[in-house]
Amino acid sequence: MLRRILAVTMERRTYICVAYVLLRLPLFFGFLAIGAFLFLAIGTFLFRARPLTLWTPLLIVTAAFACWGVVVFERALARRWYGLQLAPLAPERPPHRSLAWQAADLITNPVTWKSVAYTIVEALVGFPFALLVLAGLALGVLGTVTLAGTGVLGALFALLGTPPVDPFLSLRSLAGAILCFGILLITLYVARWVTPLQLMFVRAMLGISQTELALKAAQAQVAAEHARAEVADRSRRDLVLNVSHELRNPLATIRAHVETLRDSENVQQSEADRQRYLEVLNRETDRLSGLVDELLTLASADTGRLELEMAMVDASAVATEVHDAMAPLALRERHIRLICRPEGAVSVRADRRRLAQVLMNLVRNAITHTPEGGLVAIEVATVDSEIVEVAVSDTGLGIEPNEMDKIFERFYRSDESRSRATGGFGLGLAISREMVTAMGGSIRVDSSSGQGSRFVVTLARA
Repeated sequence: MLRRILAVTMERRTYICVAYVLLRLPLFFGFLAIGAFLFLAIGTFLFRARPLTLWTPLLIVTAAFACWGVVVFERALARRWYGLQLAPLAPERPPHRSLAWQAADLITNPVTWKSVAYTIVEALVGFPFALLVLAGLALGVLGTVTLAGTGVLGALFALLGTPPVDPFLSLRSLAGAILCFGILLITLYVARWVTPLQLMFVRAMLGISQTELALKAAQAQVAAEHARAEVADRSRRDLVLNVSHELRNPLATIRAHVETLRDSENVQQSEADRQRYLEVLNRETDRLSGLVDELLTLASADTGRLELEMAMVDASAVATEVHDAMAPLALRERHIRLICRPEGAVSVRADRRRLAQVLMNLVRNAITHTPEGGLVAIEVATVDSEIVEVAVSDTGLGIEPNEMDKIFERFYRSDESRSRATGGFGLGLAISREMVTAMGGSIRVDSSSGQGSRFVVTLARA
């Protein structure tokens, strides 16, 4: 029984509770002083003892900051010492709000006024209680030590007989020591019992309610879903407009050449003209087929159904294959030299066919935007034990800063006339990003106007 009673003196949590109670003393000494000055300032103004001076608003602001400091201090203690899960002081707000908006949010937030009430209650109740605990500790520790020491000395003097002492001094001293030790135990138990109540009070007053938190979270989720729906709807509208725009030119060309061939009975046409018309029809049909394939690829990526055959792939071998396929065309058609700088056998986790398609898109795009006589390079480099980079760089005109965030958008062209002349639809970079992302990698671009561009594909090393 005695061991259970004395166990409170051996537990670390007891002294954490005592420290939690006593830390209010230095905090509220300053706050009470500010509150007293504020009361005097407002009181003298209300009763017209003297006119309002500059000190009154300064004291009001100082008291507000002091109240805020008490609240932040209490929340930090409850979290750090007791692991208390506290709701935020306010729901998330949009960034870059004006001062007037922030002030309105502060005034309309119920937690603001609950924090003021909390501070007042703590000043009226917590501060006196901390003083009582401090007095109990002082009396318990000092009284126990002093009286116990006096009792022991009295007993020694009584045994020695010199100098003569009161024979009941030792008994009274020991009884007083036991009483003081009892006061110490009671103080420790009271601190242990009151601290959970204070933590409950902190939870209730210094945070928004769980209902409001859940409501705000639901509202935020609804807003996010609404924003996503708007983006999806806008994307669908843009897709329809862009596809209609892209289909118009090849369909018009096909229609014109078909009508010309059908009028061959009325208009004399040579066999060479007929072959030229058929070649145009074949080229435009291929363009339409390519557009359909690209749109199907993007649709599969959007629905998460992009088919991948993930395996260990030699990135250097894929880069070499792309170089061997594109180098003759780049030299013959644009007088551009395409070089490849592989780093030996470097295995990555990827889909070989999709990785080759990504590099083809990047190389073709680099060749298109590099002036004749320029240089395009494919590089494979190991960054560390987990990452491999495959880069395609060129000596072209580079990308303007205002276009850096747009080049991966669907149907975006930095040079409208040149892209149409080369048959592009503005989908190559968008498809490349979707494929790289599906393979667990990322793609970025480093470019400066007039300095060329460098597209870097980052993949996990296998």
